[in-house]
Amino acid sequence: MLLARLTSHAVRAPRGAGRARLLAAGSTGADGTSAGELEMHKYHAVANRTLESLQERMEAMIDEGDDDGSDVDFSGDVLNLTLSGHGTFVLNKQAPNKQIWLSSPVSGPQRYDLDVGCLDWLNTRDGAPLGAVLSRDIAQLTKREVRFDVRQAVEDAWRS
Repeated sequence: MLLARLTSHAVRAPRGAGRARLLAAGSTGADGTSAGELEMHKYHAVANRTLESLQERMEAMIDEGDDDGSDVDFSGDVLNLTLSGHGTFVLNKQAPNKQIWLSSPVSGPQRYDLDVGCLDWLNTRDGAPLGAVLSRDIAQLTKREVRFDVRQAVEDAWRS
């Protein structure tokens, strides 16, 4: 009786558990690696290449614009993009969690897990890709269309 009653209820994810985390935890990469088994050296290779790729794109964006007060700084494991008059975006590696964290003046603090199934960094709360969130937030502040897509950098680092 008790077992029948317990199994008749829907199982819900814990409050605050993001769809992306659930997907990432169950996904596997081309080599059979699951997110939970991601080796630390692979995490560092992919996260470093992701941040380097973002730095390159941010520097190009600043060079294309007419704002002399904006700046990009990548030091240690922290990438800062300061947009003059609009605030600062901070991206950093969180090695203990195998995540990249983003602090955005538009959408606030966010955490991203590497989804080894689609080879992209996905938001732990809503599954949004890191590149899409950066593109949206920066475009909202600068009123310019910008595109940040990190999938190629992730794929290149993953395959090396």
